[in-house]
Amino acid sequence: MMRNSLQQIPNLFLSRPRNSSLLPQWSRSICDVRQIQGPISPETFRKEALEKNEPFLIKGQLEALPAMTRWFSFYTVPKSTMKHPVSLSDHFTRPFDLKTVPYELTVPSWRPRGFDGDNIDRFISWMAKTQTAWPHLYLSSYLHDVKQQLGDEYDENNRFLRFDAPISLMSAALRYNPTKVSLQRVTQLYIAQAPISDLPTALQEDLATPEIVLRAGKGDVYGSSIWLGLEPTYTPWHCDPNPNYFCQIYGGKVIRLLPPGLGKSLFRKVQAELGQTGSSTIRGDEMMQGKERTLLTTKVWTEEAPEDMMEAEVPRGDSLFIPKGWWHSVKSFDYKGDLNASVNWWFR
Repeated sequence: MMRNSLQQIPNLFLSRPRNSSLLPQWSRSICDVRQIQGPISPETFRKEALEKNEPFLIKGQLEALPAMTRWFSFYTVPKSTMKHPVSLSDHFTRPFDLKTVPYELTVPSWRPRGFDGDNIDRFISWMAKTQTAWPHLYLSSYLHDVKQQLGDEYDENNRFLRFDAPISLMSAALRYNPTKVSLQRVTQLYIAQAPISDLPTALQEDLATPEIVLRAGKGDVYGSSIWLGLEPTYTPWHCDPNPNYFCQIYGGKVIRLLPPGLGKSLFRKVQAELGQTGSSTIRGDEMMQGKERTLLTTKVWTEEAPEDMMEAEVPRGDSLFIPKGWWHSVKSFDYKGDLNASVNWWFR
């Protein structure tokens, strides 16, 4: 039964095999991003990434970043033989106290009817019944209200929400998921683009701006964010107005990219097929749900992907330079409700 259920999951949520000989023929046209073994100096980063203005993958650049070890911990699931899952450490959660962070919630459209709504309902009930101390009672009531906004209709145009909630919500979900089989877990709950500057001071110190960001260019940092969620995590096709230094601190992500002209052409092609004239620079919730997200996903992540598409696999400890204006889409390696965490800096 489990095998049949997993076969319903589309390629969007499955990792690309790392042995290229195992790839389907169409995938061999996807170009791997240039890469180098790190750590590297700001001078090398300037020469190989900034001056060439091309995506550049740096292997093993982040081993000394304190967040990679301080923010996560393992715990034991009682009466279970499964591998001990990861959780957020007390070092990460304690400084937040009552502070809220921006969340995204996407109800999975690929699961059988009844799974998506039931998963959230089960999680809400679990928080209310088994986690009696604050903040779980508050969170169960709060998430119930959030879930109601999604409605009961299984309509792909009504599956995405943004809301603010305490970090405790993510911590609770990470303790809940190991008690369930993969298709019954909470997934696609994402702390997305939470500014590092909004974090408590102790956590900001765990994510000091890398030297290659500060010294390779002009030293101007326009923004920085953490991305922490339950797999599958996914960011649709878009471009940024500044260079992007993207780092993976737990789990792994795969990123597909096209240069500005080709990326915009792909976006315009989708807009034309949908009979729309949406802006390519100002992107809102429309890219996160509905027909636009579905069609863009098809054009980027299936056999319809252009031959010029580039790809980088970014496991824990690696980082990727994304040049200004380059279009890209990001997804996690896996889809089973495990933790995935990234951080990025926009700079020049």
